[in-house]
Amino acid sequence: MKIRTLTRWHSKIGILVCAWILLLATTGLMLQHSHRLGLDKPVLTESLWYAVADLPVPTVQGVVEHQLYQVDNLLVTAQGKIGVLDGDLSGVLAGAESLLASDQSQLWLLTLEGELVDTIPLSGRRLAGVSAEGLPLLSDHSGALWQLDWWLEQPPEVSELTVMTPAATASEARLPEGLDVEGIGVSVERLLLSLHSGRIFGAVGEWLMTIVALMAIAIACTGFVIWGRRR
Repeated sequence: MKIRTLTRWHSKIGILVCAWILLLATTGLMLQHSHRLGLDKPVLTESLWYAVADLPVPTVQGVVEHQLYQVDNLLVTAQGKIGVLDGDLSGVLAGAESLLASDQSQLWLLTLEGELVDTIPLSGRRLAGVSAEGLPLLSDHSGALWQLDWWLEQPPEVSELTVMTPAATASEARLPEGLDVEGIGVSVERLLLSLHSGRIFGAVGEWLMTIVALMAIAIACTGFVIWGRRR
């Protein structure tokens, strides 16, 4: 092959390889300093970013009017992650100064602002609703009702009261914008890592990285040949 033709191919392949090396160098540098740049925080919550990062989209349910959410198995409020639920969020009651929420095995006491105050075991019962007198009620498997107070200061007692307002149940929801919940969302660091490794391109990424590696080898070989002939 003539030196001119070899040089032309060397230049064309070199442009592509240089562009890829520039991408790798840029993403590598940003990954190296991701903590300093604040790129390690999971701030991207749209389903698109989960797909790009090859991560499962978390299931979000909630009682929006009380800013109470279940994200996978996490209980989340406006204050952030509160705790780990046992099963699904099955009922929510709102009082004048507090919230009561239940999962499959425990009752959560929270302030109206979403701060956790206490938890107690449900012992096979569930939140039923609020009585006409404004008291929270539990129900057991037999259908009997148990009376509570809003701050769980007294143990549940069997009651003759009836449910006036049923407990609110969770439905499909979206987390409010700006709600920062540890462990929920995709970080820019994760996207950069997927881009840096080629995983962002899926199955094609492996072949793409292989092709670029072969092109880099070709660049090195043709470079040595051109250098040798010019001597």
